[in-house]
Amino acid sequence: MSENSNSALNQCLRAVWRRTQRKHLVGGLLAFARWFIPLFVAVLMVDRFAYLPGWVRGIVTLVLLVVSARQAWRHGWSRFRSFDPSTTAKEVEVAKGGMNSLLVTAVQFQQQGASAGTSASMWEQALSSAEVAAKEIPAEKVVSFAALKRPLQIGGGLVVLLILMAVLKGPFLAAGFGRLFTPWQAIAYPTKTKIELGEGELVLKEGSAGAVEIRLSGELPDTAKLALQTGEGRPREIELEVVDGLCSYEIASASRGFSYRVKAGDARSEWRQVRVIPAPRLSEVAVNLEYPAYIDRAAETVEALTLTVPEETQVKWSLTLDTPIREAMLHRDGVDDVPLEIGEDGRTLVLAETAAASRGYSFSWVEADHGFEFTSPRYFLQVASDQAPRIELTAPQANLNAMLGRPLELAVRAQDDHGIGATTITYRVNRRPEKVVALSTPVQSGAGEQTLDWD
Repeated sequence: MSENSNSALNQCLRAVWRRTQRKHLVGGLLAFARWFIPLFVAVLMVDRFAYLPGWVRGIVTLVLLVVSARQAWRHGWSRFRSFDPSTTAKEVEVAKGGMNSLLVTAVQFQQQGASAGTSASMWEQALSSAEVAAKEIPAEKVVSFAALKRPLQIGGGLVVLLILMAVLKGPFLAAGFGRLFTPWQAIAYPTKTKIELGEGELVLKEGSAGAVEIRLSGELPDTAKLALQTGEGRPREIELEVVDGLCSYEIASASRGFSYRVKAGDARSEWRQVRVIPAPRLSEVAVNLEYPAYIDRAAETVEALTLTVPEETQVKWSLTLDTPIREAMLHRDGVDDVPLEIGEDGRTLVLAETAAASRGYSFSWVEADHGFEFTSPRYFLQVASDQAPRIELTAPQANLNAMLGRPLELAVRAQDDHGIGATTITYRVNRRPEKVVALSTPVQSGAGEQTLDWD
């Protein structure tokens, strides 16, 4: 555009454009206030009595801003435009009427120059006439704010209401703003009764005793109500007596976590957590048994921790826990405790020994995250010692006199807890030295009466 920026026409058009933009801005702000303030106060009242969770407050605040901004857009902000002399000139002519496109023609002449065949004197006359007319067109006569009178009254009244709330209930309003616009923070509304629950969640060891300590100040009621919720179940309320501003809920033996909330006087706390740390439990058990050679039995792996094994069996425990630990100890009856080495994952234990005596045993371990110490159930390793074979000579049934050439039949019954590896016969003739004869085929344990072919 080549027009003189100081010309009366240009100044007039810019003044009208600026006033139009101000009208759209004010119209949008008034629409925003008409929707935002009453919705904000309504949400504030709901939150005060319902104590909305943080994520709900965040969603509600987002909806509140979106709805208010949409109304502001519809009632003014959508009409914001950059400065366009031709469009503004048309708006002025429509508002004034009877100008026969004088201002539009002059703007076109300034922007594009006179078209071919148009006399210079007519061009200059049009520009001069537009300049004279522009001096007599005040922006306020073109752009009227009368349409904003009613919205201004409503918006102004709502702003006054908000100011009165700030004066009379300043802390309440500040807490409401904080809760809605910083929903991730635990901000409480001001109350006559104050509730103090300490910092963070309460963490207890499984099976241990504990207490939820509640301290009250300000206006002290005679009782407080403690709401307990386990899992997804419905909360149940317990009435606690307030003594010297203190009350507590005793936990005899912590078994599982729960949430709790306290109501006292006109105050109510946020939901707090009590977390119970369970004992590490064995998720995998593998006990490898390598039997002594005299048993002639292949090695095997079992999953039992209470077991009976033959004497001199090599026992190797491989244990895996469901949670990491930082320390582990083996406790055995009658001998010193043994610290155990923990695998790199913090969950595996391996130990080995030769079974020599029967004894009970158990484990203890220290949970990694909080340092709670737990003891496992008690197990028992029964060691069965090797018993001597039991031999019964069944034939001959009594003493007899042997004769040369006369056959001598021998029969026996044998029993052993692990089987018989070899069989020998020891004999002597008269008072001569004893002789030992090894049988090529050993006697079978538990096979009944067996004849010995030894001669």
